[in-house]
Amino acid sequence: MQYCGIDLVDVARIRSAIDAQGERFLHRVFAPDEIQYCAARRDPFPHYAARFAAKEALYKALPAGTLDALVWNEIAVQHAAGKPEFGFRGATAGRLVGWRFALSLSHTRDLAVAQVLATRG
Repeated sequence: MQYCGIDLVDVARIRSAIDAQGERFLHRVFAPDEIQYCAARRDPFPHYAARFAAKEALYKALPAGTLDALVWNEIAVQHAAGKPEFGFRGATAGRLVGWRFALSLSHTRDLAVAQVLATRG
C-alpha cells in the first residue's frame, strides 16, 4: 500500500523562526548536513523551507503510530544523483526500517512545497 503526504510552507515563516531563534532552531529542526547545504546557498531560506516541508510531508504520509513523535533533526533531506531523498538516524531510522520513500521538492522565493510517497515493505 502507498501513502502520500504533501506540505506547503511560507518561506517568510521559516526566515522569521531562524531570525528569532537562530542556531537553536536550526539545530533542533535540521541535520548538520542540511544546515551546511542551505547555508552555502545565496538565499538559504527557500532551501530550509523546502526541507521543513519535506519533513512535514513525510509525517503526514505515514500511518498513525508509525513514528511516536517527529524528531526533526533525525530526518535529513540529502541529494543522490541530483534527486532529493531522505536519510534517517537515531530512533527514527529504526522506526522506518522497511519503508521506501519518493520525495519531490520545489520552491520559489516565497513558497516551498514537498510531496512524499511512502511504501512499506
